[in-house]
Parts: sequence; C-alpha cells; structure tokens
Amino acid sequence: MSRIERLVDPLRSVNRIAIDCVLAVLFTVVGVFFAYEQEIREGMREPSALLVVVAIVTCAPIAFRRRAPLTALLISAAGILVLLVVGWPEGTLPLAPLVLTYSVGAWCPLRKAVVGLVAVTLTVVVIGLTDSPGLNDAAGVLGIIGQYAAVWAIAVALRNRRAAGDAREREADERAEAERQSAGRALAEERLRIAQELHDVVAHSMSVIAVQAGVGAHVVDERPEEAKAALEAISATSRGTLTELRRLLGVLRDSDGARASAPAPGLVDVPRLVDEVRAAGVPVSLRVEGAADCVHAGVELSAYRVVQEALTNVIKHAGTPTRVDVTVRYLPGSLAVEVVDDGRGLAARPAGGEAPADGSGHGLVGMRERVELWGGELSVGPAAGGGYRVKALLPYGERE
Repeated sequence: MSRIERLVDPLRSVNRIAIDCVLAVLFTVVGVFFAYEQEIREGMREPSALLVVVAIVTCAPIAFRRRAPLTALLISAAGILVLLVVGWPEGTLPLAPLVLTYSVGAWCPLRKAVVGLVAVTLTVVVIGLTDSPGLNDAAGVLGIIGQYAAVWAIAVALRNRRAAGDAREREADERAEAERQSAGRALAEERLRIAQELHDVVAHSMSVIAVQAGVGAHVVDERPEEAKAALEAISATSRGTLTELRRLLGVLRDSDGARASAPAPGLVDVPRLVDEVRAAGVPVSLRVEGAADCVHAGVELSAYRVVQEALTNVIKHAGTPTRVDVTVRYLPGSLAVEVVDDGRGLAARPAGGEAPADGSGHGLVGMRERVELWGGELSVGPAAGGGYRVKALLPYGERE
C-alpha cells in the first residue's frame, strides 16, 4: 500500500454524505468571504444579504452531489448565472459548479453526464453574452468551457476505469464461485463413487462370507473337513476384501499424504471373482469371447463391478441355482458383460426385501450409474426360461 493510500484509507470509513455536507459549508463560507473581500476591494456597494443567499444556492448542492449530481449541478449553475448576470462579485463561488461538473461526469450515466456538460456550457455562454468580467470575448468563453470540459472528461474517464475494475472484480468473483461449485460437484461425485465402490466390495464379500459361514455351521459336526474348507474360504475372502478396502480408502490419501498406487480391479480379476463365488457353492462358469482392444481402465472397472454386483445378487436372491453363466464379450467398439442364472430371481424375494426386480435397489442403481457414466446400456430382468439376467454394454474409450 502506497503512502497516499495509507493516508486516504481511514477516510473511507467516514460517512461520505457527512463529508459532502462539510464541503458544502466550507465552500459557502469561503465563497462568501472572498466575494465580500472582492466587493470591499473594488469599492462595490451591492445588496450583501442577497449575495449570501445566492452563495448558499450555489454551494449548498454540494451536500447532495452523490445522490443527485445532475440536479445539484443545475441548481448551482443557476446560482452562478444569477450572480454574474446581476454583476455581483463572484470570489471563489464558480468553484462549486466546477466540483459538481466533476460529480456529474463521475457518477451519472453517460447520457445524463452529457446533459450536465451541455447545461454548464450554455450557462457560460449566457454569462459571456452579458459582458461579465473575464467573459467578454470568445476566447474567455471558450477558455472557461474548456476548463469545465476537461474536468468533466477526467471524471468520465475515471468512472469508466472504476466500472472496468468493478467488472473485473465481479468476473473474478464469478469465476471463484464457479470454481467452488465445480469443486463441490467433484467432491459430491467422488463421494458417490466411493460409496458405490464400498457397496460393491462389502456387499459381495459379506454375501460370500455369509454363505460359507452357513455351510460351515451346517457340516461342522458330520464333515469337519468341509467346515474347515468353508473357514479357509471365509479367511481368504476377508483378506481380499480388506486389501481392496485399503486400496479404495487409499485413493483418498495414504497415511504419509501420498496417493495410493494399487491398481483398481479390472476384467483380469473376473476369474478370481468367479472362483470366490464358486467356492461359496454357487456353480459359476466364465466365458470370454474376443480379444481386448484399447479398453479404458474406467470401463474395465465398471464392467468388473457390474459382474460383482450381479453375482452378489445371485448369492442373495437366486436361491439354489444349478447354473450361473458369466460372459465377457469384446465387441467392435464396445465391451459386453452378461450374468445369467436359472434361480428364482429377484422377483421371488420375500416382501420387504432389498431390491425390486426393476433395478431400483441401491446395488442395481449403482450398476446403472456406472454404465451410463460411459454412455452404455444396462438391461436387467427375468431371463428366458426362468432365472435372472444382467447385461451391460459399454463403449470403448482410449486406454489411460
């Protein structure tokens, strides 16, 4: 901050109308004093009481120059016109309309500002036609008009500069607000993505663990070796789930502040997913058709989650299916994943269950959002011949 700005800064907190009132009184007192001094010095004997009235009319409008600058200028110009046409001494009184000319240029719209300049110009011309001292020739009239015009032009230029600065400040505020809103949307989207990831990971793993725990409890007395295998499956599933949860939470931040580098699951992890479900006692087969060709990592993650959620729903809702087919097809320009079972399907779940067959449950909503994120299509519903079918078609993108 410069020295001048430091000196002016305390004045910004002062009421500006009060300052204008003080200026109006000061201009009136000084104007009357110098008018009387000129009257005495030049030996003029005019009605001094009326001179004071005209001085007040000329200078008092300074008090409301911010609220009605054009009106203030017109009143002050009329006072000066009366003063000089009558022939009374003017002293410093012409400074009042000069200040008001600046006010008109600084605070009025351009059209009103031009009206104010024209009014001042006409006033000076009329005074010049009366052969007033200093304005009895064209050069004197043009000189005074030039002074007022210069002050007016400076005020207009400063107003335009101030308006441009205000516009830049508004634009900066709007950009900052837009950035804040964008950051808020990004945060909300990230939270939704993490919620979907957590749902997919936890729901699938807990479903597998619940099935294995039920099997172990059922056979622990008669077939302890099968109970041991169920416990081992629970242990493996739990460790895998913990690993994936650490990766997912690490996407936010590691303890040392660095982003996690563990890769997100993709289509190469589908066989492991199928093996986990098969180990839970669900007969699952996997078929891969075609060859991968520039599949975006995000598309692979979405496809993996669709398969994961579909298999979770099979475990939770299909009852005891005899066949579950998982198919991954690499088509020209798109990737298709399909999970079909011959169980009882979501439609057969008990009343008050988790999700309706139309796909309005949280898991199916998450699948639909993942697929639509890439401009794909998701179809869910009963399969031909019984059971349930989930199919997602995702367009390819550029590999990350």
